[in-house]
Amino acid sequence: MKQVTLQDFLTDREIRRAIELQQARSICEEIIKPNIARINKDLGQENDSMYLAYAVEYAVTQFRKQR
Repeated sequence: MKQVTLQDFLTDREIRRAIELQQARSICEEIIKPNIARINKDLGQENDSMYLAYAVEYAVTQFRKQR
């Protein structure tokens, strides 16, 4: 399985907003779903919006722990 970073499929602005939102449901509705076509293209496959949102939530949580 290929390892992916947030920068592989989210813009810097989207990452900053995800950090503000923190919760997967909000991240999914506000960031992932509206941009899923671009995200799928960037990642080269079809993706589940909620799965990606949980992955982003996890990454954001880890980022906050490091600060």
